Amino acid sequence: MQTLAQTLAEYDLELLRVIANRWDVELPRSFKGAVEMLSKAMLDRERAAAIWARLSDEQRGALQTLLGAPERKMPALMFKRIAGEVRPMGVDRLVREKPYLQPASHAEALYYTGLIAYGGGQALVYVPSDLAALLPSEKTGYDLSAPAQQSRALPSLAEPQGIRTADTSLVDDLTTFLVACYIEAVPLVNDSLSDEVRLALEPYFIGKVDAARVALIVSLALDTGIAALEGENIKPMPAAARAWLDSPRPAQVRALAEGWQRSRRFNELLYVPTLKVERTGTWQNDPLLARQAICNYLEIVPPNGWWTLDELIESIHEEEPDFMRPDGDYDSWYIRDAKTNKYLRGFEHWHAVDGALLRFILTAPMHWLGLIDIAENGAVCRLTPYGRALVGMSEWPPNPPPNAPTEGKPITVDADGTCRAMRATNRYERFQLARFTNWIGGVSSAEGYQYLITPESLARAQQQGVRAEQIVTFLRRVTGDKVPTSVIQQLQTWATAQAQTAKLEQLWVLRLPSEAILDRLFELPKVRRFLGARLGPQAVVVRADQREALIKALRENNLQVEVSGAE
Repeated sequence: MQTLAQTLAEYDLELLRVIANRWDVELPRSFKGAVEMLSKAMLDRERAAAIWARLSDEQRGALQTLLGAPERKMPALMFKRIAGEVRPMGVDRLVREKPYLQPASHAEALYYTGLIAYGGGQALVYVPSDLAALLPSEKTGYDLSAPAQQSRALPSLAEPQGIRTADTSLVDDLTTFLVACYIEAVPLVNDSLSDEVRLALEPYFIGKVDAARVALIVSLALDTGIAALEGENIKPMPAAARAWLDSPRPAQVRALAEGWQRSRRFNELLYVPTLKVERTGTWQNDPLLARQAICNYLEIVPPNGWWTLDELIESIHEEEPDFMRPDGDYDSWYIRDAKTNKYLRGFEHWHAVDGALLRFILTAPMHWLGLIDIAENGAVCRLTPYGRALVGMSEWPPNPPPNAPTEGKPITVDADGTCRAMRATNRYERFQLARFTNWIGGVSSAEGYQYLITPESLARAQQQGVRAEQIVTFLRRVTGDKVPTSVIQQLQTWATAQAQTAKLEQLWVLRLPSEAILDRLFELPKVRRFLGARLGPQAVVVRADQREALIKALRENNLQVEVSGAE
């Protein structure tokens, strides 16, 4: 920040005289001489110590808060809440009203003593850098014999009523979502899914399909790299998806929890049920800030016990109220109360906005992620083993918690082609099963996920390049070689029919000027998916129904295309 001389040079002579009077300095008539003399006097260590001693405890406390801020500066709105405001005064009003004789706030007293200044168009308040180095901020009027106050540890409560234990069904529902994205066209709509697609998935989800939970699933899939956008549609990324699907459940939960911590795509503020957020104006909240505040403050809760949600929120309110508003601005965000439709502006609405956001994060996303158990309608919480690991209280558990499904359940196949996979079935195996079957029925803890092998599902698998012999091998492996003979015969019959069926289809040939350019196209994911078999060093097959999409992808990569032989 600016030095003291630079700061004083921006004041008018009358304000310099007011400050000089408090430092017992007689100024010369010239402005330049006044700045030099006042700066020299204020940077005298003994004078600075004497001024510090004259301050009230409240003034010293406000100044110490500012001195403890990064670069000894903070947003003026934030400091206003700590120390009050400095009324704007021109020279005439300053002479007439003499506000320095009866300051309206601690900030005003500090300002007319020259200890604080405003910059950045009055948006920032700061202490001049060279003056800050001289102030004896270690000397206070408070009793320093007592230890400094730390964040108060929350007491552990007795076993509450109405416990809702967190589970890891988000892992299972994300697996289901990846299957849907592999088989169908699932477009991204406003960083989530359309209501139509969301409701279509409802029978196959274990957890709720409300907008917030589904948006979290979509964000986790994209932000962790398990899925990506291909055009408008979400598609699993083969290597990343397999690595996650084939991991043990604790590792899957950890990947999702840490992905949630880093995600800016999922914004909890938009889903708090008591709020209506308007995306107008220039303001933009950073969803990471609220999560960071919560994870930091969870260090004060009992590691293995129940605690009151209101007490945790009140601790944040008292100690770090601006956790998601670094500029201390409580007036320019466009947020309404969902019931009254009234704007919630000003720090007096902190609990209705900021507090409500904290409450939602703890009882919704963190509960869905398996991190927090809740009870008494969300009034009481407890960290799970996964939650304790996320906030650094313990190591990540290598095995699922006692309430999680036992891992390693095999897939079963009935004589009619009905296949069942339980929650404890390896998620990658369930994903593979869904590629060549049709969903039937919903999901239940007793029956698990049910699929049926049909001619339609086998035809779809064939289009994806899955052969009948691969399906037989897969089923034998995941069932422990317990596949009914009738199913094996059905698949072998289908394989024979595949082999004996002649197929005539219309194809296009893409010819490139050089082999190097064709090699480069195969390295571009958005182009490679439209390319078929190579016909030589400079040519490749293209399906007729993918011609236009390929042309668009090539042009997006600055390669002009000349189409010949088109109707």
